[in-house]
Amino acid sequence: MRAGTARLQYPTSNRLIRTMCSGRVDSKFIERAFARGAAIVLVSGCHFADCHYINANRWTQKRVEKMWDKLEKMGIRPERLQLEWISAAEGQKFARTMAEMEELRRKVTKEEIKHTIKAFQEARKPKKPKKEKVTAS
Repeated sequence: MRAGTARLQYPTSNRLIRTMCSGRVDSKFIERAFARGAAIVLVSGCHFADCHYINANRWTQKRVEKMWDKLEKMGIRPERLQLEWISAAEGQKFARTMAEMEELRRKVTKEEIKHTIKAFQEARKPKKPKKEKVTAS
């Protein structure tokens, strides 16, 4: 694939999902990607000083940090979720980041992906309430 008007190359195995703002990327989007077998997920947005939505990217930062904690608790390597600030004018940085993501993707094993899918399936299951023991008096 080609990045921007400079036509910089980046790996074709990457699937891009565009949103108006990184602040729009809900944790459920990330969970769904992993639950469907994504080896890695990259959330990318504007630099802090360039946010068009005041401080939405700061909320994105907090959301991703919470997801890193959740992934770790689920036994999933947190580095499989990446966060990178890239402006629209940084085509070379985008292409370099995509190449780094491909490198990371290649290091994720099939077993890790299977574990991730299973972990998210388990997390989605409704938890049964504990039954109270009734004693006769």
